[in-house]
Amino acid sequence: MNTDHLRAFVAAVDEGTFDAAAALLQISGSAFSQRIKALEREVGHVLVTRTVPVVPTESGAELLRIARQTVMLEDEARRSLGFHRIPGEAAPTVTLSVAVNADSLASWFLRVLQEAATWDDVELHFYAEDQEHTHELLRNGTVAAAVAENPAPVSGCRSTVLGVMRYWPVASTELLDRHRSPSGTVDWHRVPLVEYGIRDSLQRAGLRRLGVTGTPATHMVPSVEAYNAAVGYGLGWGMIPESMMPPGVMEGTHRDLAIVEEIGLQETTLHWQHWSSTTSAMDRLSAAVHRAAARMR
Repeated sequence: MNTDHLRAFVAAVDEGTFDAAAALLQISGSAFSQRIKALEREVGHVLVTRTVPVVPTESGAELLRIARQTVMLEDEARRSLGFHRIPGEAAPTVTLSVAVNADSLASWFLRVLQEAATWDDVELHFYAEDQEHTHELLRNGTVAAAVAENPAPVSGCRSTVLGVMRYWPVASTELLDRHRSPSGTVDWHRVPLVEYGIRDSLQRAGLRRLGVTGTPATHMVPSVEAYNAAVGYGLGWGMIPESMMPPGVMEGTHRDLAIVEEIGLQETTLHWQHWSSTTSAMDRLSAAVHRAAARMR
């Protein structure tokens, strides 16, 4: 398949509109539409919906991963061979799309960004998703690599262990006291909790260990910093990574926050998965991820 057509297909999905994708590729809107139509004629299927945002059809989703791999390999080849389409044009960059859970992205993964700041041949596009679901983005071709909880490699991918993230249940002492019975026990059916998003299952798993089957009041706070602040303010209790714990909480000396001992520690083993058809840019990223993960705690 024509790589220009595949590149247009990937751009349409990533940018969300034909106009934005055409601007990215620096071609006219009509020329862009012709590339999409030519690819669809070649494969015999409609690949994208003509909606805003553009989304791949079922057939398009099957082709998307192959298209991304082809574009990545072409960019890597152009870069390594010093091939330019226009004399004097800057060497093309290699785009690496990566899915990372928000807690990792806000903590140990920052060292990857620090190291990548010295690379002038790579563009990094990050997708924040819960670690239980990042492998889905890898499977459908949205990303080329992912920090995932699932150890089983996605078809056509490699999987290696990164390390363990430790989460502790934390609550404000004032919040717990408000829901404490005269005998001193906390009614966990009534204590509100804070979740990062609808796919955040850490808190629910903790409640199941206590035998709580109901649904307490649940606050959604889709920001790592704001989530930790919400727990600190007493909006609800939540699971906080050990590396982000406020000073004094682990030692039991914090004035307002405490570890919820009855829920206990929860450990999550993280894995690095990426396409098997690797490139030097992907190898460099993988090495940086493993170096950063070695200092996860």
